[in-house]
Amino acid sequence: MRIAGISALFLLATGCGVGDDGGMMMPDPNGRQCNATLTTTGTFAADTANPAPTGWATCWPVGTWTFTAKVGTTDCSPAPTPAAQYVMKGVVQPDQNGDPMAVMQFQGDTTRVIAKYSDGGSGLCEGELDIYSADGKTVWLLKPELNTDGATLSGDGEYGVFATDQYPL
Repeated sequence: MRIAGISALFLLATGCGVGDDGGMMMPDPNGRQCNATLTTTGTFAADTANPAPTGWATCWPVGTWTFTAKVGTTDCSPAPTPAAQYVMKGVVQPDQNGDPMAVMQFQGDTTRVIAKYSDGGSGLCEGELDIYSADGKTVWLLKPELNTDGATLSGDGEYGVFATDQYPL
C-alpha cells in the first residue's frame, strides 16, 4: 500500500509540468519563422486524347489543373501573397517498360519546383505543387484535389518562411 502511494505521488509530481513550457516556445526543428494556412480552388480539364489505360483504377491526372490559393490564417508579417493562378499539366510519358505513365509538370518557372500527384486526399486525385524561393527559405506547398465531379479542384496548402534552405537535395 505504501509503495502504491509513493508511486502515485511520483506520477503526480512528474506530470505537473506536462504541456507547460514556462512561457517559452520551443524552436521549430526546421527553423520555421512563420507560416500560413491556404485553401485552393480551381478547375481540371481532362486531356480527352489521353484517357486512362484500360484497367487503370487509380488517379489519372492527365489534363490541365488551373487553380488559385487563398491565405487563411497566418502569423507572417507581411502576409504571403499567392500568385494570381497556378497551372499544372498532367502529361503522358512512357515508363521504363514503355507503358504510359502520368507525370505532372508546372507551367511556370521550374527552377525550384516539385510537381507531382497521388491517389488519396478527400478527392479522386491529389496534385501537389511545392514552390521554393531561390534560397529555399520560402516555401509554398499547394495541394489541389480533383473532386468526384471530375472537373473541379479544391484543397489546402501551407506557406512557410524558414531560417535555412528547405529544398530537398
